[in-house]
Amino acid sequence: MLQQSPSSPRNIQLPAPVVGADFESRNLSQDGNLTFVSNMDAPTEESKYTPGLWSSGGSTAVLSNNPIEESTTMGSVLTRHFRANIDTKHTDIVLIICGFVGGLVDGLSFNAWGSFSSMQTGNTVFLALGPSGQPAYPAYLWAKSLIALSVFIASNIFFINFHRILSPRRRSTMIFSFAIQSFALLATAILIQLGVVSPKPEDPRAPIQWIQVLPISLLSFQAGGQICVSRILALDEIPTVVLTALLCDLLVDPRLTAKYNPKRNRRIGAFLALFLGAMTAGGLSKVTGMASSIWFAMGLKLAITLGWVVWKPEGREKSNTDV
Repeated sequence: MLQQSPSSPRNIQLPAPVVGADFESRNLSQDGNLTFVSNMDAPTEESKYTPGLWSSGGSTAVLSNNPIEESTTMGSVLTRHFRANIDTKHTDIVLIICGFVGGLVDGLSFNAWGSFSSMQTGNTVFLALGPSGQPAYPAYLWAKSLIALSVFIASNIFFINFHRILSPRRRSTMIFSFAIQSFALLATAILIQLGVVSPKPEDPRAPIQWIQVLPISLLSFQAGGQICVSRILALDEIPTVVLTALLCDLLVDPRLTAKYNPKRNRRIGAFLALFLGAMTAGGLSKVTGMASSIWFAMGLKLAITLGWVVWKPEGREKSNTDV
């Protein structure tokens, strides 16, 4: 019967493996115990903060191949920014500026070409007088009024569906909407600046200049965009293009003299803006000419367009869920 040598160890105990160690070799010592030779260096100060396969600080974020989340990339941030709905607070100021633009372009349009571009009530009256041959001069005034009214209606249809398809109050939608309006004013200013359309008031007895229909149509088209935006922002008290109903709503307001009445303040502001716009049109026509006035109107619309880029969003939850 074999007897175990007293010098031999009874059991060979394996030490518990050390996680993270890089072992080069394993050797048996002379006494039979299994020993490990490791080349693992002591951790340096830098290695404590440099993420590797196993994240430092208990974080597992570095296990991903892309440590930067997609939601923090520049493209995704810009996408969320332009897809967000704008905050409607203080948008009444924007519409009051649009009312000033409406008065400005209407004053210029009627003074030079005898037709309104924004206030379609006047164009409707001129159109209704046409079948009876009135007014006798200028001839075919009803035709220009008909074109202006038709373009205004088409503009409303375009901008209504434009906002519906792209989401009504989305930042990118508002930017594109006012960019289109600005482009219409820009095209009008270029036509006048290059002398394609005469900015001088026409002689009532002279034959009609049909080229005038082009700037009238452009101005009517941008006016349709303004009033659509006032409805989209739920600020019906600032129509930006008409004053008749506005004045009636102002006077029948039972809280007309109340200390706090935002709707009353908006109506008064819209009335004054349109009035001052038309007054400015008359003054600028004498001092600098019609082209400068249209450039001024275009500058205001362009400023609004750029303003939507940095406008405060409606809120994170709503902007993210709005598709």
